Amino acid sequence: MTSDSTDWFTRYKFCQPLGQGGMGTVYLAEDRTNGNIQCVIKQLTNKYTDPVEHSEAIRLFQREAAILRTLDHPGIVRVYDDYATQDGRYFLVMDYVPGKNLEVMLNTGGPFNNEMTVQIGIQCCDVLNYLHNQTPPILYRDLKPSNLMLTPDGRIIFVDFGIARLFAPKEAATRVVTAGYSPPEQYFGKPETRSDLYALGATLAHLITGKRPKPLNVSAPGLLNPKVLDSLDGLCRKLTAHSAEERPPNANSVRMELYKIYQEIYPDFPIPEEATDGSGSAEDALPGSPAPAAQPLASAYIRARAGVHSQQRTTAQAPLPTITKSSSLRQIDPVGRPPLWQRLKKWIHDMLS
Repeated sequence: MTSDSTDWFTRYKFCQPLGQGGMGTVYLAEDRTNGNIQCVIKQLTNKYTDPVEHSEAIRLFQREAAILRTLDHPGIVRVYDDYATQDGRYFLVMDYVPGKNLEVMLNTGGPFNNEMTVQIGIQCCDVLNYLHNQTPPILYRDLKPSNLMLTPDGRIIFVDFGIARLFAPKEAATRVVTAGYSPPEQYFGKPETRSDLYALGATLAHLITGKRPKPLNVSAPGLLNPKVLDSLDGLCRKLTAHSAEERPPNANSVRMELYKIYQEIYPDFPIPEEATDGSGSAEDALPGSPAPAAQPLASAYIRARAGVHSQQRTTAQAPLPTITKSSSLRQIDPVGRPPLWQRLKKWIHDMLS
């Protein structure tokens, strides 16, 4: 171990393992050079006896770091350091994201309701829209509940980019799939942007039914849960169509459909104008807030937390819309319940506690 390696391991204090997957082990750590702030370190599993397999694993790991360093979105975990040792160990350092992943929440709390499933879908569409509009587009390729963190302030964060790739239409991709969430074309090494939409449909179906989707099957959550809205069931079916051409054209069109479904639940909810042309984002316009332009779940609290989280980022946050007394989402509803945003905050608190 070189002195440089010694310096790197002195900088980070490994606190405890958080989980283990196919690509490696994830640790909670502290960055001693940055006020002992909590961070997450992913270590590549060094279990490959085949040099070719180990080389491919290193390549995917390095690519995750390279991709994440170029991205700046509040729904994507931020990577800020990586390191390789001379004996073949590779480490990736990223922001610590508080909360729980959606699969853990499904296992402990059961299926989500229509309202929360739609809100989660809108946030996912915002991230996918951002990724797919990069040049060249970035395919996530591994959208599923275990890769989505729900923070205490109601934000969905994509946390694992190990198999993400830049989209090259004429280039065959590495055949990396997750059974149940990957579309047919991904099995043949030919994913495209609508492949991520398939995974989104399978994920939404899993969230609202609690049942893991069957591989290469059209997801029809209404058959498993009679409480699923017909419109949401229909959207999941379209998203998981076997042919990419039969799916919605892009993430923004899916987001608009989800807004309309949300409007079925709350008829007074105004679909934000900035969402109709794809120029807005879920950060600026997500249902469940006291503001007419509808921000994410907890409104100003989320904005405040996002500001703290993004101190080292350069992307400017949109100004906080004025909260007016006329907002239908802020008023007491006819049965005397608290405002919607307060109920959603309580729901998240109960699920994460």
